[in-house]
Amino acid sequence: MGIGPVAAVSLQDARQRAYEARRLVADGKDPIELRIQARASTGATWGQSCEALIASLKPSWKTPAQAQQWEQSLADYGPGSETPIKSIDTAAALACLRPLWSNKTETATRLRGRCERVWDFARVSGLVAGDNPFRWKGHLDKLLAKPSKVAKKRNFPAMPYPDLPAFMRLLRAEAGAGRRALEFTILTAARTAEVTSATWAEFDLASKVWNRPAQHMKAGRAHSIPLSDAAIAILAALPRTKPPFPLSENTMLFLLQRTPPRGLGQPYTVHGMRSTFSDWAYETTSFPRHVIEMALAHTIKEKAEAAYRRGALLDKRRELMEAWAAHCAG
Repeated sequence: MGIGPVAAVSLQDARQRAYEARRLVADGKDPIELRIQARASTGATWGQSCEALIASLKPSWKTPAQAQQWEQSLADYGPGSETPIKSIDTAAALACLRPLWSNKTETATRLRGRCERVWDFARVSGLVAGDNPFRWKGHLDKLLAKPSKVAKKRNFPAMPYPDLPAFMRLLRAEAGAGRRALEFTILTAARTAEVTSATWAEFDLASKVWNRPAQHMKAGRAHSIPLSDAAIAILAALPRTKPPFPLSENTMLFLLQRTPPRGLGQPYTVHGMRSTFSDWAYETTSFPRHVIEMALAHTIKEKAEAAYRRGALLDKRRELMEAWAAHCAG
């Protein structure tokens, strides 16, 4: 237990503080825990702890969207921002989680994990003491059903690849930033966040390559995507005065799922289009598995294979993406 900096605490004061701490230990009390409780009496709020934790995590996140997701879920479903954090107990944690646990299980499990981190952040910051009311093992797992038993994990709904050419004709029938972004996302088999966060500096149009920096990739590694002529044509028609696809992450999803005329009325997700690409590539082409997986920017888990396949394979993947563009065009 630290009792103060040497420049501010005299030797006499240090001896007195050490004596008082040892006396507390002799009485069966924890002087460190008592000090934390004293700091907690300052009345720090839940909202202040959320803001401080998110600010500390932001440098490690790949896109601003992650901060927005944390802020939104904690504001919508977590304890009130003005609630003193020391007043949040197991009952308060359950009040947040139970309304979501059965019908929004994935949201509830993410919320629980985020709230647990906020509480831990406040505890190590000396703002609160005691056990974390949001911890799962040995605590909430005794009070709530296991998430996998409540809601089975489902894959993203994916369009059958034979239906894609007709859909692409529908998508290309009208102008619009969202339509062009969705078309480009499908042609490149990219993730939504990769497209919406793209900058012009990432595109080498002369070499027809999209160079994605590590901080914008899910695996945290730089990735190059060979661009088909169809993808290049979309980029060539865009103005250079702003980023290529300056949209929110939900714009393309809303366009895809909303009923006409505002949307395309499809029961699929944008991420599911990556599965459409994968199904088409595996079932109708002879491209090797590692070429297809590299096109999807998937991490090769087998270390020996990963070392052997470390080359970018741009030429082979370019052939794959041109074949995919031809399928999309029918």
